[in-house]
This record gives sequence, C-alpha cells and structure tokens, in this order.
Amino acid sequence: MWKKFICALVLAAFLGLQTVNGLYCYTCDSPSSCRSPTSQYCDVNTANTTSAWLRRLHSNVPRTVGNNFKCLNLTYYYPQNNVKTQEILGCYFSSISVCYLFRNANNSYDWEKSCYTCGNDNCNHRNPAGTLSKSSFTIMSSALLLILAKIFK
Repeated sequence: MWKKFICALVLAAFLGLQTVNGLYCYTCDSPSSCRSPTSQYCDVNTANTTSAWLRRLHSNVPRTVGNNFKCLNLTYYYPQNNVKTQEILGCYFSSISVCYLFRNANNSYDWEKSCYTCGNDNCNHRNPAGTLSKSSFTIMSSALLLILAKIFK
C-alpha cells in the first residue's frame, strides 16, 4: 500500500515540476542572432527588454507590468525577395497585443509581417526540432505511471 502511495507521490512531483519552473522562451533581436537564439526564463526583466525593443519599431506599445507571460516570434521582411529586415524572439507581457501593434511613421511600409505567439516552453522558434513539448512530457509520464502500476500491482 505504501509503495503505491510513494510512487504516486513521486509521479505527482515529477508532473508538477513542469508547471512550477515557469515559462522559457527563445530570445534574439536581429535576423543574424535569431539563426541560433538562446533560451531564457520569462520574468519582468526579460519582458521589459522585449517591450523596449518593440518600442523601436512600434508607436503603441503600452507600458505594463505583470506576471503573465507568453513567447513571441515577430519578423518583418520584404515580400519581393523574402529578405528579413527585423526579427525578434522573446518573452512579453501577455496583456500586450504584439501582433497588432502599429509601426512608427519612420519605418518602411512595404514590409510584410509574420507574427506568432504561444505559451509553452521554447515554442517561439520556427524550427522546433529537438524540443520536448508538453504533450511528449505527458505521454512519457503516463507510460511511467502504467509501468509503475504493473510493477506494484
């Protein structure tokens, strides 16, 4: 009886670890640095850094503070030749509508925009190969639970 309880407790702790750690997002601020972005933990400082970068290109970025974050992938490019002009991956305050920001008057209006937001760890990179998604984590945890249930039955 106690073995099953301890195994269930260990499994619950293992599953809870994914949600306790918080959100991680890939981070970079130029087309060249976004070829190999780094992963950073989302907090107020990293979200403020992203907001400051967004203010360089957009006129209506609100000044906000909070504890709810999402990951961002925002790319501006020339549609004629698909050359990237600006790119940012990062963590932002979820209260900001980053995909609907207006460009500053001094920025080129012939740029096209690609914008993607998400709320999972390291989900904001266009090539997610090699990352472990939450669904994979759930499948592995379920398999482990079934194995433990068979062993201690």
